[in-house]
Amino acid sequence: MKQKIFILFILLALVFSITTSALAQSYSLELTEEVVHVYWHDDGTMSLEYALSFKNNPDALAIKFVDLVLPNKNYVISEISAEKDGQVLSVEESYAGKGPGVAVDLGEYAIPAGENGSVHITIGHIENVLTPDTDENYASAIFGTTWYGSEYMTGNTDVTVIFHFPAGIQEKEIRAHLPNVDWGGNSEAEKSVDEMGRVTYTWHDEEANGYTQYTFGASFPNKDIPKSAIVEPASKEITDFALSPVIYLPILVVLVSIPIIWLIYRKTSAHPDQASNQD
Repeated sequence: MKQKIFILFILLALVFSITTSALAQSYSLELTEEVVHVYWHDDGTMSLEYALSFKNNPDALAIKFVDLVLPNKNYVISEISAEKDGQVLSVEESYAGKGPGVAVDLGEYAIPAGENGSVHITIGHIENVLTPDTDENYASAIFGTTWYGSEYMTGNTDVTVIFHFPAGIQEKEIRAHLPNVDWGGNSEAEKSVDEMGRVTYTWHDEEANGYTQYTFGASFPNKDIPKSAIVEPASKEITDFALSPVIYLPILVVLVSIPIIWLIYRKTSAHPDQASNQD
């Protein structure tokens, strides 16, 4: 009987050590820089280019996946690509958050604790991104950045968002919206022209963060945009964002171990007299 109790104690100690070890090491990182180019096309679609720079904190789990929130589910997965330091990465449609998004698998190029790394992601085609404006001759273009759980993020994020408007749209025709209230950078966009001759609006904040979704918008004439491309806005889905399902390992270990320990205890206590005689 004493021997069986000792074995039970060892099992409990093992479960506790695995659980506490997993809890002691978690995700802890900085999104040091985020640059997003948002291309609005005259066919009513959108393209995105994300440049995300991470600093993984010491004693943290390696960054193996980078999740990316997308405006909606009307994207083409084959037109999404990612790379790190020139190395091609795979992109998966399933990720740890709720709502539309993808996960970039860093694979052998994961960012270890204490190291830095940058990931470049291109989304070539997203539909149903324009909504009706209060002016029937205009379309409204609204975009929200990707974001991560505040429990994983430390430090500030240098965020830059650049809107590239459809070719032929003049600066004087564009009506900019104010960024959301959480935005601490310039509320009036910096205006310029890109290498393709398209008008650009830029918002920048050196002291933003990686756990807030910043929203920007503008309206422009819809005369050259197909009417079918302008849709009513869908209800906003709340995204509870995590970096990987691995964070739930301690809970899984406990849930699996409890019934096993209970069964062992039942077997050792089923015949106490017999166990006592054998000792």
